Amino acid sequence: MPGGNATIYDIASDAGVSIATVSRVLRGESNVSQATKEKVLRAMEQRNYRPSSIARGLTSKTTHSLGIILPKLLNPHYAMIFTGAQEEAARQGYTVSLFPWSSLDTKAYDPAAMLLERRLDGIVVCVEYLPADHGEQVLASLRELRRVMPVVLIGCVPPWYDFPAVSNNNAAIMKEIVSYLVSLGHERIAFIGGVKEDNDPMRREIGYREGLTEAHLPYTDSYRVYAKGTPEAGKAALAGILDSLRPEYWPTAVIAMNDLMAMGCQAEARERGILMPEQLSIVGCDDLFCAPYLCPALTSINLHQQRTGARAVQLLISGENKHEIGDWELVERASCARVTK
Repeated sequence: MPGGNATIYDIASDAGVSIATVSRVLRGESNVSQATKEKVLRAMEQRNYRPSSIARGLTSKTTHSLGIILPKLLNPHYAMIFTGAQEEAARQGYTVSLFPWSSLDTKAYDPAAMLLERRLDGIVVCVEYLPADHGEQVLASLRELRRVMPVVLIGCVPPWYDFPAVSNNNAAIMKEIVSYLVSLGHERIAFIGGVKEDNDPMRREIGYREGLTEAHLPYTDSYRVYAKGTPEAGKAALAGILDSLRPEYWPTAVIAMNDLMAMGCQAEARERGILMPEQLSIVGCDDLFCAPYLCPALTSINLHQQRTGARAVQLLISGENKHEIGDWELVERASCARVTK
């Protein structure tokens, strides 16, 4: 008989036994008579039957299947994380299924609800920019999920989340960006993006304020705009800043939460005839593939996303209970310049 699409139901029918009996044979259980076992094995051979990953998992107690939850898949930042995770998983003999979540900052975010009944050996979950009143709900959901499978977190992971994780120290990253812009003579530095109620102690807001304080610069409400990380939001955020101030008080530098917002800032500045970087320097974060090809080429923070994805899979497979901070580097390009008096 032809193989290919044969299922466990076909095998049970051909052998004249129940599905449960076929499952017991696949698991190698001893409570199946030799005659019955031979009938099942003969049916498998005739059908050229190859058990699915789930059926193999019944025998080996593992499916060699992992999952990864990522938000906002239109952002290449997450695609790079997935690439790193998938390549590392394949290297170790695993497959990875992708589960998207478009809105991690809403109360619809509940990873346990969708994954509790799925047969996975473990899951990587990206947590990003959660409002304070939602964080405890997410933490409870993750703990529920951990009851049935190992969980490793990536992204903006608060230190009190009791999970293995590979996270970003966004406060330190932001502080470095502010220090870099101050070294170029900038004193009016705006920051756009993020969630205002985020209570992560390593959030960008803290680094932004600390960087300004160390440079003896004031925190100015007009220069701080909260917004989602899209080009449209970046464009609108910069427009709001500029429209609210007289030109002599416009910022000379803008830090965008990510490269997509930085792209929007560039578009708004270009429409207004603002010269970049002579009149406005812009810094992004993520160092996407497009950053060197923007006009001007975008200064950004390289977060080594593929390395993060790979390391998360390593922690998941090895079972190591570590909370690691990923490394980063500032990549200077033409979008930033020294202030001319």
